Amino acid sequence: MPALQTSLAELRIFEALGENCGVCLWNSASEDLGFRFREDWGMFAGEEAGTLRAIAEDLPSKAGELGPQAFLDWADQTLSNTFRILPPAQAICANFDRTLQSLYRRHVQSHVQQFVTHLPLYSLRACAGGFGEDKSVEAEDWVEAKVPGRRALDNRFFLARIKGRSMEPDIPDGSLCVFRWYAGGSRKGRIWLVERFATSDEGGEVTIKRYDSETERDDQGWRHKKITMIPGNPEYAEWGLREDEQFKTLAEFVYVLEDPE
Repeated sequence: MPALQTSLAELRIFEALGENCGVCLWNSASEDLGFRFREDWGMFAGEEAGTLRAIAEDLPSKAGELGPQAFLDWADQTLSNTFRILPPAQAICANFDRTLQSLYRRHVQSHVQQFVTHLPLYSLRACAGGFGEDKSVEAEDWVEAKVPGRRALDNRFFLARIKGRSMEPDIPDGSLCVFRWYAGGSRKGRIWLVERFATSDEGGEVTIKRYDSETERDDQGWRHKKITMIPGNPEYAEWGLREDEQFKTLAEFVYVLEDPE
């Protein structure tokens, strides 16, 4: 597999009322500039929450007007009181959005708001075998996250850290990923977390791969003729599921939130 391409980027941390409240990442090589701010302003800023939120929400527009370097120069000269920007630091950047998320989580400790700003982190073992119908197993952690295309989170989403290289390079080994619990419907062509149950002569397995199937009709209706879990990494073999084999579709892969630690 090709080596992961990285570059050096500039990290800036924003501080409000003595607490880290956001980060800005500037990658001059790719010309990417990104911001991430905490959303719990009211929980730590009290009466000043509205003012501080307005400042934070205005900064990306200001950067768009001035350009990245001019914006950072302006911020150094202007943001120095209740809301201020800290001196620059270097950061190793691979995927820009994932690096921004990881740096935000490392430097900003916001209040946990379950299924509002934070999603539960589960182990793959817990995803496969630890849940009843109410999915009441305790989360290992709660991680602040966003789901693309959605304004709000809900309890259909969760996080898990991937083990294995079968879906590289798109889903790196050790990456932190967002999943949506499976609730029925077509699975073909999408990436799923699937459990194959243990049998008398082999252990059960959990895999993340792209789902493909062939169907056929008989007197009873239609049935699966063939189900294949297809890896993204050509070094790995396809994972066939027999019709008479017990397996369970656990969740749909949504996207990679963070690259490996």
